[in-house]
Parts: sequence; C-alpha cells; structure tokens
Amino acid sequence: MTPAPTGMDGEKADTGSYVSIHTDSLRMDTSPPFALYIRPGADKPHVLYCERKTRFTRDAKRRLLQNRIDQLYISEKERRLYSRYVADNLADILGDPKLTVREKSSILYDSAQAVVEEVLKKPTERTRIERGKAIVERTVEFMRSEEFLLEHLLRTISCDYYLYTHSVNVVAYSIALCMRAGYGDPATLREVANGALLHDVGESQLDQATIHKKGALTDEEWQQVKGHPEAGCVLLRKAGNLGEIALDIVLHHHEKLNGVGYPHSLSGDDISVFVRIVTIADIFDALTTERHHQQARSSFDALKLMGESMRDELDTDLFRHFVSMMGAGVRR
Repeated sequence: MTPAPTGMDGEKADTGSYVSIHTDSLRMDTSPPFALYIRPGADKPHVLYCERKTRFTRDAKRRLLQNRIDQLYISEKERRLYSRYVADNLADILGDPKLTVREKSSILYDSAQAVVEEVLKKPTERTRIERGKAIVERTVEFMRSEEFLLEHLLRTISCDYYLYTHSVNVVAYSIALCMRAGYGDPATLREVANGALLHDVGESQLDQATIHKKGALTDEEWQQVKGHPEAGCVLLRKAGNLGEIALDIVLHHHEKLNGVGYPHSLSGDDISVFVRIVTIADIFDALTTERHHQQARSSFDALKLMGESMRDELDTDLFRHFVSMMGAGVRR
C-alpha cells in the first residue's frame, strides 16, 4: 500500500472494539484527537494508520482514495473524542457535497448523542448547554434544508433506550412534527429542539436504581420520578441560558390535555402547542425503543396504541400530523 501520513507504523492494533467512520467526516488540515486504523480485509486485524493528533492532509486523503479506502476505524474507547471532533466541525461536514444525506444524518446523530451525554452529566454547566444548543442549531438547519428527508434520519435512530439517545430521538421527531404542523420559523424550531433535547434532564438527579427498576415502583419511588420535570427546570434555570419555551417543555412535557399528567395537572389550553408536540414525540420514542421493562413496539403498534388509548391525552390535530408524517417518512 502507498505510504500513509506521518504517524503510521504498520503495527497491528491492540485487540478491542472498533467503529467505522467515513473518511469524509475528517476535515482537511485538522489534527483529530484520536488514533485512526485501517482494516486490510474482513478476516484481518485492524492496523494502526496514524496516531492521535496527526494532521490529516489532502495528500493523505488522496492516497486513501487511490487505495480505494473510504472508511477508517476508531477505537470504541475513543468514540466520544470522535463525536466531539465532529460536533466542532459539524457545519463544514453538513455542507460537504461529497457526503450523502444518509451519511450526514448518521454523523449528526452520533455527534448529538455524545454532546447530550456530556450535558446530562453536568446540566448546570453553561458551556455544555451551549454545546448542546450548537448541535440543535445545526440539526434545525439540516432538517430545514432542501436535501433532507426524514426517512434517512429514521433509519439512523436507535431502538435501544439510553437517556441521551432518547433525547436526540425526541429532538428529531419534534422538529419534524413542528415543520409538518406549520411551525417552521428557525428561532422557534431551535427553542422547541432545545427543550426536547433537555426534557428529561431532571432524571439525571434520580436514583439510577429507581430509573432501571424492572418491577413496579413504590409510591415513594413514583413520587420521585414525577418530580423530575421540576428538578430539571430548576437545574436549567440555574444555568440561565435557555428560553422560556424550552423551559416550559422541560417542566410540562408529562402534562396531558385531560388533566391527568404531572407535575401541575394542567389541561386544555393551559398546555402550550410546543409542549404538546414534544409530548407526542416523547411518548412515541418511549414506546418504540427497547427498555429494561418493555420490548420495543413497531411504529404501527405504537401509533395504534397512542390513537386508541391516549386519545383524550394528546392533541388530536398534532397527532394526525404525526401519523401522516411517520407514514410518509418524508419531511413534506
């Protein structure tokens, strides 16, 4: 093979898990903070291509393409470093005409998960929230673009439940539903997406044993769970860099139109349209992802359940838009 960039030594990598990345996600003349590997063949071990912080040049990219290599690998242990790198270069990546919409959707999704995971660990740290808001801004821009199709993002969305993947899924569904229902103003979409991204931030303050309990919750445990919207809102108000629409979503995303929700038992017009949108997205994703206490339902079964059993709890018009959107699998 043609010699690789400075840093390649040809040694076999240590055994472990690796994740494939597209070479087009690496920006020219940057020095990625993670090591890169190649895989000579399906039955061959991964080989170190270059050490972390090696400058990725046009010449390096050219030689990779000459050898018909359009994928490299990173260690699973360094996946967060890759996701942060992508987040920092996301505008450039999403504007790259060489990447397909599906590839851009996948890169955006992975990066957003990593950023949300950071935010949820320290939800009062302003810099982390600003990083989350930056991801939201890029996501809104991408989903409003002419090239975007919801079906590409739907194929990317994870069916395994983690708090951070759930949060990213709810953002995607909420933005798409907003646009479908006629709320396409970029500033509004960003506010709704910020609220969707952080809607469950209060769960980070709960006892994880309670969150992951397989059996029925005790009354005391249930009261703790019901307190997570208020806990999240308090945390985010301390940070002080979110708007009122986003905070309202965090505080009231478990309210129901018939008044049976929490924490304030709001009903009807007391619940904003943007809270109603995120509530639909939140419930749908919860039903269609694999969790410790339930199997994932199909999209059809989840929508059927919502339409039949939650008819009095959800906004009928918005739910109709959501069903149409999910059935069509496209933005318009």
